[in-house]
Amino acid sequence: MTKRPNSRNLPFASAALSPANLATLLAAVEVHSSLSESRKRDLRSAVTRVAHLLGNAPAAVPLALDAIRSGLNAVNPIAVGMTRKRFANIRSDFVAAVKATGLLPVKAQRKVPLSLEWRLLFARLSGRRANLGLSRLGHYASAKGIPPGGINDEIIDGFIAAVREGSLHQNPKALHRQVTLIWNEAGCDPELGLNPVTVPSFRGPPKRVDLSLLPNSFVADRDSYLSWCAVTDPFAVDARSRPLAIRTLKLSRDQIHAAATALVKSGTSPESIQSLADLVTASNFKSILRQRLADAEGQQRSFNFYLARALVRIAREWVKVDDPVLAELQRLAGKLKAPKRDLTPKNKAFLRQFDDPQALVRLKKLPEQLWQEVKSKKDEQPNFRTLAKAQAALGIAIPTYLPVRPENLSDLEFDKHLFVRAEPGATSTLELDSEEVKNNNDVGFDIPVRLAKMLREYRDRIAPKHIGHRPRRLFVNLNGAPKNQATVSYLIRSYARRRAGIVITPHQFRHLGAKNMLDANPGNFEGVKQLLGHKSIKTTMIYAGINSRRAARHHQSLIDQAVAAQMPVRKRRHKKGNKNHV
Repeated sequence: MTKRPNSRNLPFASAALSPANLATLLAAVEVHSSLSESRKRDLRSAVTRVAHLLGNAPAAVPLALDAIRSGLNAVNPIAVGMTRKRFANIRSDFVAAVKATGLLPVKAQRKVPLSLEWRLLFARLSGRRANLGLSRLGHYASAKGIPPGGINDEIIDGFIAAVREGSLHQNPKALHRQVTLIWNEAGCDPELGLNPVTVPSFRGPPKRVDLSLLPNSFVADRDSYLSWCAVTDPFAVDARSRPLAIRTLKLSRDQIHAAATALVKSGTSPESIQSLADLVTASNFKSILRQRLADAEGQQRSFNFYLARALVRIAREWVKVDDPVLAELQRLAGKLKAPKRDLTPKNKAFLRQFDDPQALVRLKKLPEQLWQEVKSKKDEQPNFRTLAKAQAALGIAIPTYLPVRPENLSDLEFDKHLFVRAEPGATSTLELDSEEVKNNNDVGFDIPVRLAKMLREYRDRIAPKHIGHRPRRLFVNLNGAPKNQATVSYLIRSYARRRAGIVITPHQFRHLGAKNMLDANPGNFEGVKQLLGHKSIKTTMIYAGINSRRAARHHQSLIDQAVAAQMPVRKRRHKKGNKNHV
């Protein structure tokens, strides 16, 4: 058997001492003496593909695993026309090329068989989660001769370091946390004799002041103000004229917390902030805004603009400051620029995904694909994964055609919002009462026939199989309890990203709906206003920016037409022998 040469004796091993790039790696693979031609071809293909995925020529990509890992983590394989298996193979072959050439000091960890102690441990562990989650650690420890009883924080740290150095694992931090959590879960069985390990936390320090540091009087005053804003007692003498929406109440809570944090960061002691009145003195108000601008490095943030307005509202409605003080607060708040009525950079980047027409095709096909997978599992036992997949299919299909707001989507109920008809030719509808909608406008849609059929199948057959009865709410857990908005949002986002290669949130379906309408009929802002249920056309005009691209495309086509009209028409030459030749 041919002995594999030591990587330190390879021609390109000295390149590890100087900056190397992927072109260097390709050359090193080419001259490697112990690799077969087919293996060289596979490794060269992986290196070239990685450079392409990172958007650069091989010579322009430094050979740095951390940077390459970060770059590949930003690539969605489905979006670039690649299966997840193929993407994983490319990552694996790329690391294999680095190991074989010795250009980086990568620890080549062979997957040695599990030792007897580890095989006995896995035989006693119950559940797929423990066996899969600890498999990689078991092989690492077996290679090092470490039994399960010898696992501690130091060994775990060494294991994660080996993963970082010897692979392009997408998220070593998540792996570190997952392994330690599963290990401690297994260690709850005292008969296994496993030592507990530290579960790492990679969260940054809190950005806002701990409310426990503020006086109880401040927290009580804040809670009283929010209760007053919610109009919990409409017959109270000082009841607010109308309640704030639930989302506005949550925002107000966050704004008050942000204001108190900024005031503490500006140098004010937490103990001195006794009530909301201390946030709206002229000096403290100015300190809050200065600190917020400093934290934003001078950039104009829309949150700061609305924070200033919220504090002015508190000063006027709750604290009831004197008129001169209120005028000063309004003057100071007026120095902040109002945010532009435009799509955010995040939403503009989201819409750019659909410059590729295949992105919309993948999104449209995804619910049907998921639905067929759900229906193919007729004989399987009920489980939350199949139920979640069915709900993800509906959660993507509904806002694709009926762009309702996320809070309304998660709260949909049969026979209250969803009126699904089974009669031939009957129209199924989605209807939202004005009291349930953010801007108090009634909303109504006709449900496409195919989507209505999916809803009937879900209500009458799929959901009852899993929860034991017909559901009232569309999005429910296995026990029949309603899912919250965050869970529904996660379902939609995760399936769209993993299965269609599209990064999208439930709210962004509304932006996509506006784009589709304006692409088909540029300037049709009134149609978009009706589709999205906007109360004012001013709200709809945030899409004016993307409409300028359509105008530019039309302008370019007009130029091409004008030039083509001036080109001389060439007479067709007839070949000899042509029957039509005169």
